[in-house]
Amino acid sequence: MTEQGPSRRDLLDLEQLRTSQIIRITATITLTVLAIVGLLQFLVQIRTILLWVLIGIVLAIALQPAVGWLVRRRWNRILAALIVSFATVAVLVAIVVAVAWPVVQQSDKFISALPHIVDNVFRSGGALNYFELKFHVLERLSSITPGQVTRLLAGNQGTIIGVVSKAASLVAATITILTIMVMLLIEGPRAWGSILDSLVDEERTWGERIGENFLRSTGGYVRGNLAISLVAGIASYIVLKIMGVPYAETLAVLVAVLDIIPLVGATIGAVIVCIVGFATGGAVDGIVLVVYFVLYQQFENNVLQNVVYSKTVSLSPLIVFIAALIGAALGGIVGVLLAIPLTSAGWVLARDLIALRRERHAERGVGRDAVVTGPPPDDAAPAREDPAPAD
Repeated sequence: MTEQGPSRRDLLDLEQLRTSQIIRITATITLTVLAIVGLLQFLVQIRTILLWVLIGIVLAIALQPAVGWLVRRRWNRILAALIVSFATVAVLVAIVVAVAWPVVQQSDKFISALPHIVDNVFRSGGALNYFELKFHVLERLSSITPGQVTRLLAGNQGTIIGVVSKAASLVAATITILTIMVMLLIEGPRAWGSILDSLVDEERTWGERIGENFLRSTGGYVRGNLAISLVAGIASYIVLKIMGVPYAETLAVLVAVLDIIPLVGATIGAVIVCIVGFATGGAVDGIVLVVYFVLYQQFENNVLQNVVYSKTVSLSPLIVFIAALIGAALGGIVGVLLAIPLTSAGWVLARDLIALRRERHAERGVGRDAVVTGPPPDDAAPAREDPAPAD
């Protein structure tokens, strides 16, 4: 008896089923793509707010150890967060005020003496006379009139309004970031505790481990970077004062601020100071400063950073360079400053997740080995043969 093939009705039903599946899959893919595009557009629209939140998170992580120290001594967390935040702001303001007056005075003198310094550097016999012969720097600078400088600095009415608007935006951003930082210092541990409470068994253990490593790497980098920059500024100030180089306060602050910028900041600060040394003290002062900064950079890169960052993740220079480039493309100087601690935190997270995966894989392997190499069950034991009956 021959088997009959599917009927025409069955074929039509099958075709309709395939058509409905195709429509459903197409609709799902389309809605997913639209949702992703909409989410990306939304993130682009709020990118400034996201940047503020990110800065607030990094600052809160950097101050968390101080708040935790007060909380462990039975301080109220809200009071501890407020005290640490206001103390940090007060210290920063005090440093700015303490340094601002001599810096402003020396900056004014430095700007007044800048034409003479430039002339000494680029004239015949100067340290950079080669560039004058090749690019005619002095001739180009002398063609700039005071009116052009005034228009460049003051600008038109629209420029002034733009400057005022940017200043107001900067103040608003600063207040917003500080508010986010204080709120995270107060509510952050509670929110993290709620996340941990939703995890069970080994998930909670790994969550706690990842959180601790994240705080250690990010906060350690931020605090370490500030400490290294402070050391660079103080050391530069001492050397400049010993050598009698003018504008020591201004140049030392410039070195400390630029040293915060990864990769290129310290080099830029050293180049500026060395140029001033060549211009104001001659070849001997300039050479001494070049030697000092070369030696100090070796000390900072090979000794100081290893000591300060001993409890954080050591990233490859290539990874640091790529992260800095991406940060600069996304957020300018702020992006560069945030790129390294975030990359360090991401590296810690990836390392912990890889370790978790390996441990789970090892546990599964041990379980399989136990099943294979363990004693056989009773029902799997070979049956004993009864002895043959005697004849």
